[in-house]
Amino acid sequence: MNRTCTLLLLPLTLLWAAVGCNGDKGAPEEHEGHEATDGTDAADGTDGTDGTDGTDGTDGSDGGGDCYTLADGSCVAETFANPPRLEPDGDGVYTLTFGAAEVTLAGQRHCVRAYNGQFPAPTLDIPARDGDTPRQVRVDLKNTFTKSDFRTLSGDSCICTDSMGHECEPMAHGACDDPDMEHSCTCVDADGDVCEHLVDQNLTNLHAHGSHVRPDYATGGGCTEADGMICRECGEDQCDGDATDNTCFLADDVLTSVPVGTGARYRWDIDEDGTHHEGLNWFHPHIHGSTAIQTGAGAAGAWIIRGAVDSLDVVAQATERVMVFQTPSIAENGFTPLADGVACTEDTITFNDFSVLSATTSPQLNLINGARQPRLVTSPGQTERWRILNAAFLDEVWLGAFRGADKDCSSWSLAAGDALPLQQIGRDGIVLPQPFSTDFAFLSSGYRLEALVGGEGVFQHGDTWCLVSGRYLQSDGEESPTGEPVSPRTLPTEADIRALLQAGDLVAIVNVTEDKGPATETRTLDAGALSAIAKPTTIDGVSAEDRCAAAAALSDPATIDQVAVLQVGIFTFDDPDPCGCDDYNINCNNFEEVDRSRYPFDRDLPLNAVEHWRVGASIDGHPFHIHINPFVVCPNDNPFDPIPFPHWRDTYLVNLDRKVDLITQYSAFTGAFVTHCHKLTHEDHGMMQLLRVCDPATDPTCGDNHWRDCDADDLECVQHLAATDCSIWNSDDASVAACMLGLGALDGVCGPNACVTDIDCGPATTCVDYVCTPG
Repeated sequence: MNRTCTLLLLPLTLLWAAVGCNGDKGAPEEHEGHEATDGTDAADGTDGTDGTDGTDGTDGSDGGGDCYTLADGSCVAETFANPPRLEPDGDGVYTLTFGAAEVTLAGQRHCVRAYNGQFPAPTLDIPARDGDTPRQVRVDLKNTFTKSDFRTLSGDSCICTDSMGHECEPMAHGACDDPDMEHSCTCVDADGDVCEHLVDQNLTNLHAHGSHVRPDYATGGGCTEADGMICRECGEDQCDGDATDNTCFLADDVLTSVPVGTGARYRWDIDEDGTHHEGLNWFHPHIHGSTAIQTGAGAAGAWIIRGAVDSLDVVAQATERVMVFQTPSIAENGFTPLADGVACTEDTITFNDFSVLSATTSPQLNLINGARQPRLVTSPGQTERWRILNAAFLDEVWLGAFRGADKDCSSWSLAAGDALPLQQIGRDGIVLPQPFSTDFAFLSSGYRLEALVGGEGVFQHGDTWCLVSGRYLQSDGEESPTGEPVSPRTLPTEADIRALLQAGDLVAIVNVTEDKGPATETRTLDAGALSAIAKPTTIDGVSAEDRCAAAAALSDPATIDQVAVLQVGIFTFDDPDPCGCDDYNINCNNFEEVDRSRYPFDRDLPLNAVEHWRVGASIDGHPFHIHINPFVVCPNDNPFDPIPFPHWRDTYLVNLDRKVDLITQYSAFTGAFVTHCHKLTHEDHGMMQLLRVCDPATDPTCGDNHWRDCDADDLECVQHLAATDCSIWNSDDASVAACMLGLGALDGVCGPNACVTDIDCGPATTCVDYVCTPG
């Protein structure tokens, strides 16, 4: 599709610029180093060590030192290591340096965009709150690239020229200059077509995933611009990076971009709205169009916020393992490694083609903390705390640990009693109201799982446990390793899941031996210990159970506070979508195609309001993620997340043909942020919406942007609304298709003669709900 590119002149200048104009089983491999070889050291904000000294409940392993004797007399080294900790400087500032770094992944040399030269990034570990003093987390992000790298999401090579025929550089992140301006810059491919989805893959920013902080700037000023480091102008809705009087730190601001050769100063005031929930969060870039290519190259790290749960006796004495699960595209059909003798520079980045990220034909390579099949060694009876982050840009898996046939996990058993119970105590950085035990768990992109494993009678001398992943493919048009359709039409049964795990990929090995020494903790956690400290699911005096029951009783989309349908704009049959739903979208609206002059925001959310969201999906499954305010998931029969009680999340998979009810409150903070699919290639393609929390008491425009509102003469908006209603009314994808085609067959809203007024319908007909009706 060719279009004329125009500059969107709206208050959020840099946002509009960012929008743009348009496995197999096998023996364990040798643990490979994955730290920087580009000369980074403690000067980049790390302390040069792995930071695991064993004094805080971690295992103290250095990833390959001592050799431990197993029950069979063989000796093995522990190759698992927690990611290194990021240490603050003397002023308490954590520094993340975004730049080119050479890393070795599964035996291949690659040049990637990374933080501090490491894959994954070092862990940001914030101590528990000390008394009433609020914690303020200061992070300086430095973009060390020296030039832009413009590419399209389709992989096209583009030539950019101005009206005089001279080479030029488009505006930030691929936004096209106004064609009415003199010497505007236009980018075309080899066929002369305007380049769609043109992005600068070296433009970046920073997202504090899981944070409940301000979405724009930290209050109180105090930010100083120097050495290319930008701040935000206090009280404004945008930051253009050029003003000289900006005084505020950026908060969880993903609408500001950080160009090459510059940086940005962030401050996350995590206790501004009461003590922040504790648990495992993470950080990664969130620059629209390049989020997947940057995060998929390893620019992601764990962010631990400690609190009351860390002081519980069982948890405090458990061995703590931080596992950053990533699936870099370097297997068959993946990115080509650096050739021998070629140095890693910003001109030799190997992770540089978005189309490679989008393909699911390549076998999935599973890494833990950048290593292939690392080995963990633990003591008999030891209780371990596993913090697992799925930092993959797209891939999702079932994950479980099963009894191995030998010390190297040449095979494993899923027979009764051969699964290692996962006592889940937290999801998405929030403590569960009670423990929930399972044999395996589902992890979609962005998910975090915290579980206690092992303990007395579980880990026994001579045991080997195999951590296994079963890939779950949902991309339309591909086939799974079993030959079944990738977008399954039915939900998986437990037998299906176990079959995936039995044929799955070995991710890590756990050996149990007395040679590791005595256990530091052998108990499991009592349910009451969690309920006493968990974030309440009662909101404004009404229990989640009652709110969920009220939500389930609603069927008319017009009566639901917020409806979001995440979908791909084409059905699974040959006919195109009759309602014009374009590309990857939410409610048929592609993020880049929304006319921001008419719809500045996709939704207005009233400050402190408690609202019900109904989220659906069609064509593929989509992990729904919203920034700033988490949501309570109402219990449902979802086999992917079978937790039977209401609980807090910030990322939740909505699978094909399914809907889920969520309850949330827009607490404390106003400002602009986004909701999107956390399959990051989908988000980059436009499955995202721009939201704002506003205060009706002080903002007379608050409420002007509702998800059901359309300008009277905006037929496309009307069509998209009808398509959304079809999707949320009906129970399966075929019914949705029939609904849309039915409207089209009646010359209704999704057909070529959709009506807005009676005049549109002609004589003897009336326009009723956008459908021409006789009479």
